[in-house]
Amino acid sequence: MRKPLVNHCSQGRYHMLDKIAYDYVRVIRERGANTVQIKQQLAERVKNYSEEDKTKLRELIQKWQELKK
Repeated sequence: MRKPLVNHCSQGRYHMLDKIAYDYVRVIRERGANTVQIKQQLAERVKNYSEEDKTKLRELIQKWQELKK
């Protein structure tokens, strides 16, 4: 029997994904940023995430990109 996952983050299930998305948008918008390398690093970081988490991360990245305009 598989043990259910427990959310230890007091700020919510997607708090860490939100932080990843914010950091990604902040770094990608810096002047002189190597965007290809940053995108590859993000892809490696989330390679083992579930499809649901990847979808949520994409939504959060879009949210932060809109807010940073």
